[in-house]
Amino acid sequence: MRTMPSKVLMSVFSLIVCAGCSVKEDRTLCPCRLVLDFSEVDTAVIRSVDLDVTAPDGFVFAENVEASRFYEDYVATVPRQELQLSVWSGRGAFASDDGLRIPYGNGAPPVYIHSALLDADCEQLHHTVIMRKNHCNVTIRMKGEDVDPVSISLVGNVDGYASDGRPTLGRFCCSSVVDVDGSCTMVLPRQVDNTLMMELDDASGVLKRFAIGEYIAESGYDWATPDLEDITIDLDFAVTHLTLVIQGWEKEYMFDIVI
Repeated sequence: MRTMPSKVLMSVFSLIVCAGCSVKEDRTLCPCRLVLDFSEVDTAVIRSVDLDVTAPDGFVFAENVEASRFYEDYVATVPRQELQLSVWSGRGAFASDDGLRIPYGNGAPPVYIHSALLDADCEQLHHTVIMRKNHCNVTIRMKGEDVDPVSISLVGNVDGYASDGRPTLGRFCCSSVVDVDGSCTMVLPRQVDNTLMMELDDASGVLKRFAIGEYIAESGYDWATPDLEDITIDLDFAVTHLTLVIQGWEKEYMFDIVI
């Protein structure tokens, strides 16, 4: 007795499903045709994305989509139920089963995220993907004469993102040594409060420690804005004041430092 080839079986299954979908009284077996529009994604910045679609019943769909496919609709067959759509760019080695995790001691990856809860109880659902900048490049420039090499650390309580793109609470610390020009750049994830701390260390111990998160908040910077702006901090080497500049803003903010 010969067995039926798998391709033939799949064809027969497809015909059965399609036939079932023609019956108006019962469409529970019919899948939804999810159509994603990537035309708003900046291909000069984002060259590929990780696409995750999940459902409460355990359904998981995951695929990497290259920028060459952003110019046409992306179509996936999904169950007709509530779905979590998450689109990631830049998470790389920081990817986890439940989103993105930043190991302690590492800066955040330059991640862009799109997240949406979809009601797919329909024959076809069209959705536009808008990638949001969920990282902040912080450049610190040491000012003053005789600036010796110094290590600067940023310490916070956000260690990544959940599968729906929300920041997750956990220990975070990244460090960098200033270059010959007295500057360094570190990358932060989206923050949820103003508790971010900055530490200056000359290898003999913490020299100075102050609440940089409070100064950022006083400048009017909003961690809840869809696309995070980058920040430049000019820090007087005597640690008596700092100047904070936010990319795209005309105004500079100067603060006397309270240690």
